[in-house]
Amino acid sequence: MAHTSDILIIGGGIFGVTAAVELARRRYAVTLINPDTIPHHLAASTDVTKAVRMEYGADTEYFRMVEECIDGWHAWNALFGETLYHETGFLMLCRDALDSDRQTFERESCRHLAEAGYPLDHMQATALKERYPVVNTDTYPEANYNPRAGYVASGRVVEVLAGYARSLGVRIVEGQTARQLIIDRGRLTGVRTREGQTFSCGHAVVAAGAHTPLLVPELRAYMRATGHPVFWVVPPEPERYTPPHFPVFTADISNTGWYGFPYLPGYGVVKIARHSNGLTLDPERDDRRVTDAEIKEFRAFLRETFPGLAQASIVYTRRCLYTDTLDGHFWIDRHPQVDGLTVSSGGSGHGMKMAPLLGALTADRVEGQVHRYGQRHLWRHLSPDTVQAEQARFVKNRTL
Repeated sequence: MAHTSDILIIGGGIFGVTAAVELARRRYAVTLINPDTIPHHLAASTDVTKAVRMEYGADTEYFRMVEECIDGWHAWNALFGETLYHETGFLMLCRDALDSDRQTFERESCRHLAEAGYPLDHMQATALKERYPVVNTDTYPEANYNPRAGYVASGRVVEVLAGYARSLGVRIVEGQTARQLIIDRGRLTGVRTREGQTFSCGHAVVAAGAHTPLLVPELRAYMRATGHPVFWVVPPEPERYTPPHFPVFTADISNTGWYGFPYLPGYGVVKIARHSNGLTLDPERDDRRVTDAEIKEFRAFLRETFPGLAQASIVYTRRCLYTDTLDGHFWIDRHPQVDGLTVSSGGSGHGMKMAPLLGALTADRVEGQVHRYGQRHLWRHLSPDTVQAEQARFVKNRTL
């Protein structure tokens, strides 16, 4: 059976659902297919929390993008009548003085905040301990707190946006896995699925996350899947890990990768994860379990950072799958050789916070325009020694 629409979106993660919403608002007939239910249980978007922070080191454009997105998150809270974005604030813990070479990410982030008119809330050890007593200030003697930041309920965000897309007329078909792009004389005309369906379309958007380079093999040299450990622990005294006593935090993140979230009452846990190189994985075949070595490193991190959690029970782990580009920037562009094909992927571990802008970035490229923030995300050549651009991420030798 063939299904026809103006635009077919492949993938119902945060890139796909935001594109569906924006394109439907622009009056296109949109169909979205996804291999499983939305949110997919293995997708990067499927989680309880994702951080929203303006702090991007020296990167002015990403700072401005998230600054704009925070307004967008508040607007979505109002539109949907639900707190999807929780503005708990963001605490950057520093191992050394802010003006040291080690804390370049934190120092440059503070500079951007100050230049944009945000008051800095910089703390030395005594004030830090008084305000956030669970922090080991022997390890982290300095910090800065920004109240205009927080986290989103990421899996719920995707679910709500999918419902909104349906209300705008988007046809969402779950249980359909894209297997082959149908290309006739340089133009895409449709997609065949593993389940035996054919979806004809005027234009297709591949927003398939880690499966994107499998569908568009030209991207395999520039894009890969990496897995990153996530831990849920049960705190012995939950109130000590609840805002305002415990916000979203990073712990010398550009040198360690560690970050986390306040206590989540609905789950009874504190979630902590690592933003680093991760492990290169095949999204279909490889084991995604967190290793014993990673659990040992996590326990060591707790002992030196939050001693009160050092013996806390780990009740859940998962390996969050990033769709990494070699330079850490998104990949949102029309295919240079195939008419009617756009790619929207490459979240690189920081796509969710940009959700209020992702739809417009993608829809503009579908229409042949370049968004004001879109230039760096266009089709490009990357070499194996390309440097990862995001300063917050702990990446050895700055390459994947």
